[in-house]
Amino acid sequence: MIEPEEDDDEILNKGISSKTVLKTIFVVLLVILGAMFIYIGIFPDAMTNFMIGFVLICFGTTIIQLPSQPSEPIRQTLTILTCAICGITKVRNYEQGDFVFKKTEPCNQCHDSMHVKQIYSVKLKKPTESNKKQENPSKELNSKK
Repeated sequence: MIEPEEDDDEILNKGISSKTVLKTIFVVLLVILGAMFIYIGIFPDAMTNFMIGFVLICFGTTIIQLPSQPSEPIRQTLTILTCAICGITKVRNYEQGDFVFKKTEPCNQCHDSMHVKQIYSVKLKKPTESNKKQENPSKELNSKK
């Protein structure tokens, strides 16, 4: 579910995909075909040849400008709560107003207030499930220090 972040070097060294190569070949062929319609002409009417060639060239250059990278990845912000007395750690979704060292809800074991230890954001591989499933109780981890 959680994917580690990639370094900039890894992103730059990924190489060229076959999809990119096919897209480039298709665009070059469209532009060449458009130029052939304009200069050589297939139909007897020069204006028809020019319009078809112009449309093919415009279509090819539009395809070049389409974004090739996927949109920004989906991120989820999490808050880690810890209890100073019993050492329980609780992970929950970030709530508006959370900040580090903030006192929050009482601990389930010792009923002392828990403190926000960390707030961080993770990149998700897949979109999160429906909002109903996100409202489930937070995960609790028993980590004694």
